Amino acid sequence: MANDKLKQTAKKTNQYQDFDYAATEASGQIPLCMIGDSITWAERGDWWRQELLKRLPNLAFIGTHTAMFGYSHAGEGGNNTTLVLNRMKDIPDCLYYNVLIGTNNNCVLDARFINDKAEQTAVDIVKIVHALLKKNFVKKIFLSSILPCDTSNPLRDQCNSATNKILRRKFTEFFPDNKVIWVEYEFPIRKIPDWEEKVFLHPNEKGYELIAGITAKAISQALNIKYGIEPVHPNRSGVRVVNIMEKNSTTVSPVIAGWYTLSCKIGAITGPNSQIVLSSLTGTKNIFTHQVSVTVKPGEQISINFFTGYEGYGYTRDKFKLEVIDCAVSNVLLEKMRPSKQSSIYGKDSFVDTVSPISLGELLEYSSSLPQTKVPVVSMADTNL
Repeated sequence: MANDKLKQTAKKTNQYQDFDYAATEASGQIPLCMIGDSITWAERGDWWRQELLKRLPNLAFIGTHTAMFGYSHAGEGGNNTTLVLNRMKDIPDCLYYNVLIGTNNNCVLDARFINDKAEQTAVDIVKIVHALLKKNFVKKIFLSSILPCDTSNPLRDQCNSATNKILRRKFTEFFPDNKVIWVEYEFPIRKIPDWEEKVFLHPNEKGYELIAGITAKAISQALNIKYGIEPVHPNRSGVRVVNIMEKNSTTVSPVIAGWYTLSCKIGAITGPNSQIVLSSLTGTKNIFTHQVSVTVKPGEQISINFFTGYEGYGYTRDKFKLEVIDCAVSNVLLEKMRPSKQSSIYGKDSFVDTVSPISLGELLEYSSSLPQTKVPVVSMADTNL
């Protein structure tokens, strides 16, 4: 696909953005948007992406959310298939998608309902995949079988298995054009004697290591790429940063659940109790507040990493407001936390940062500005994860 067909314009009006994939031919990166529920991102979900990068370091993770290690994704805690379909317009265009969804549909309490529920879940998963196939630039979708689960309700595991059976049986009928790749997790996981200790409902670190091995193998075989190939850093490229803080000290849009970095330059200290407070603007339920004492000197920068909480589980999406007490600030940047856990250079709206260190898993994009100081892509060993 020609580079000019891969270019998109970043959206200033929303927190997510369309990405420019024109640099992928030069960088060798494989943009991957991982879509799903809490398994894709909650708790230890970012271990999945970390383990994938150990095998396929040229992956670049795309998405609306950022998890604990700073990798982007499009998972959402508590999602079922209906909720994924409802937020389809917010999922960025991408060349490759990974879809793992369905277990939150299948918590049946009566065995008589398993077949009907599995059939409906399978139908919805097919709808999700077909909706993704309509997005711009998509080359392949990696459709995951629902993971086995070990919970207090064994019917859930049985319903997941029944859903997988339907999708396997009708796969070529549902997806005849070879753009959808079936990724089989259930069979190999069940062959492991102690799989329950690794997977539960949410996998632990060992569980994510297990499923990442399966995912990486499927991607490498489908795209004919070898393990261990790192991306190249093309000239004039960097990482897109979206500053969601406006001049009036409020965010441009409600803040999606995830990890963020707030940075700013401290000006005059005007009192003994200098603080920076970031909080929900209008919410009355699950109000977010993060308060930090200013301990640096005037002229120095402060950088704060924080987690909003999971949406629907202690956090309600809302615009944020910034308040400063007994001090002055400038160059305020509120961005999704990056894998380096360091703040980016200051910029407004959406821009490509070509100065800050770049980590594996971040998409490289061309900058329209003049070339700046070139920095290497940081290896996994340098990220201290």
